[in-house]
Amino acid sequence: MGAQLTEPVRIGIVGAGNRGRNHAARYDSIPGAEVVAVADVDEPKAQALAEQCGAESYPDHESMLGAADLDAANVCVHATLHADIAVDALEAGAHVFCEKPMAGSHADARRMSEAADRTGQRLAVQNQLLYTAETQAAKTLADAGELGRIYHGIAARSPGFAFGGDGDPEEVPLGARRRGTPYVDGYGSPPFVREETAGGGVVLDLGSYTVGQLLYLMGSSDGEPPAVERVRGETFQTVPERFDAEGGSGESSEYARRIEESGYDVEDVSAAFVTFEDGSVLSVRASWSRYMEDESSAVVGTEGGVRLDPFEYFSTVADVEMRASADLEEYLFRRQFLAGERGRAAYESGIWADPLYHWVESLRGRADPLPTDDLALESMVVTDGIYRSAELGREVAREEVVEETE
Repeated sequence: MGAQLTEPVRIGIVGAGNRGRNHAARYDSIPGAEVVAVADVDEPKAQALAEQCGAESYPDHESMLGAADLDAANVCVHATLHADIAVDALEAGAHVFCEKPMAGSHADARRMSEAADRTGQRLAVQNQLLYTAETQAAKTLADAGELGRIYHGIAARSPGFAFGGDGDPEEVPLGARRRGTPYVDGYGSPPFVREETAGGGVVLDLGSYTVGQLLYLMGSSDGEPPAVERVRGETFQTVPERFDAEGGSGESSEYARRIEESGYDVEDVSAAFVTFEDGSVLSVRASWSRYMEDESSAVVGTEGGVRLDPFEYFSTVADVEMRASADLEEYLFRRQFLAGERGRAAYESGIWADPLYHWVESLRGRADPLPTDDLALESMVVTDGIYRSAELGREVAREEVVEETE
């Protein structure tokens, strides 16, 4: 490890579960990335994934950081474990890419950010919504002044992707879902719906995507987010009641069994309202399961607005109220091809929106990175603020959120 990056970027993955296997498969299709080490306390899992990657396996992240020649560490464990591992990796001289949410609390996220500042290593946090054509087109309009002064954002549902590592990402909505509870509805594992391991429920899981996206769109032209001033939020646990109401036989009994077996104790719906120091506001909707039609994320200013799903641009032209669609495929094609051979290759291989691709490109000095760590850290003020506000039953100021997590 050290300041001088190698070619390719040598990566160690911490966590050989679902996310670790997913990231390893994605790195395999990203030029300039090589997985050279895998660490997991479940040693057979680490060994199996390491064998697939042609890498060395380690029983924990400490031994991997001590023995492997790494440029970067990729943290793919439960949110409550992110901070200790990320800080250790940064202090060992490795750059760090961390799965979302950034950490289990704002205090832990701040520890990670401070370690990156202290060591001079780069810290990035997963959020694939930042790289979609919808987000980039909306940001282009905002930075060009076409929206005027942005005063309202809605973090609800946005078009995104699920990356499987096969070069053909699946388009999926992220944010406010009508139905799709981890483990209960058949995907994911029980720790996903336990506060002890996940740190929280849908607020951290899906809210971290859309809140981060809207902070980016409402922030400065270089991606720095607006500063949170105060938060009012509520959280609800509705999934157990859904299946109590539907009876105890057939498929419903299987759902009820999964709820009991998993120790389900997190929120699955949340609604919140955030006020920023510059006077702008953000409405937040997050749900795994909610009896309501999906609602789109959006950003609104004094001269125009953008809805993200489907993408629409609202403005006034010559006293005519406009509601316009956009040719996002052409926009994406042109931006990628103008970036040269690598941009064309990323477009043709389907990795253009993958945060891991952008992470590797930034480490190799081929692209300026988005401030995903700053966006994720400020997102943690929002998510912790939602939990704190729901607990107290009132609006909370930034200082209360930050002091509570110290």
